Amino acid sequence: MFTLTQSLFTEVRRRARLVRSSGDAGLQTVEWIFLVVGILAIAAIVITAVTVFVQGQVGKLPG
Repeated sequence: MFTLTQSLFTEVRRRARLVRSSGDAGLQTVEWIFLVVGILAIAAIVITAVTVFVQGQVGKLPG
């Protein structure tokens, strides 16, 4: 999970550098909104997957 997050942030930084170097003033508000919503969606998917996995493993515990 950490590797996925690290890769995501590395890609975001790379794209931000690319935009800054291309002569544009920066990201527009709409682009930031899409970027943040995309990151939140990915985080929600990862959290859901981890939660489902952990709950499945807890169900296997003797008790």
